[in-house]
Amino acid sequence: MKNLSLGWPLAIASAGTLISLATGAKGAHVVFGTAWAGLSALHAYQYRKKLCSDVNGSKIFNENGVLNFMAKNFDFIPKSKLDLFIRSVEIASYMPGRVRLYSNSLVGNETLKAQVEDALRGYEELKQVTVSTTTGSILIEYVPDALRKNEELARAERYIECHAKKILGR
Repeated sequence: MKNLSLGWPLAIASAGTLISLATGAKGAHVVFGTAWAGLSALHAYQYRKKLCSDVNGSKIFNENGVLNFMAKNFDFIPKSKLDLFIRSVEIASYMPGRVRLYSNSLVGNETLKAQVEDALRGYEELKQVTVSTTTGSILIEYVPDALRKNEELARAERYIECHAKKILGR
């Protein structure tokens, strides 16, 4: 089954699905669509190792061939309150050791400022956290090597680096 070529069967199922959709043949559309979905799943199963290597060589499938949602390449899935927080703010600038975030919700909101400061100052790896309710700005300063020893903060930094509007110092 590993060497079964699915190119032509997938092409025929795809064409049949599209043609049956255009002609209004609902029964044929269901049959071709089901065949296409099944063949696509089989194709993905056959090439799961290649798919893994295509996603930066990570092991996104476990030993049984099932998708592993705890794999590092799934950093886009929030796993903590910090992950959710980082995704809720604008990432204005980043350079290792310094991050500037913005949130309109912070403007004039002293209660939220206190909550953000308390949450971020709970991480001993962060050297300084400055929150401004005037501008909605959050400035976070840290020592990169110390921060990266904490997996939760390292994951947040990777996300920030990918989504920052400005990358300073490069």
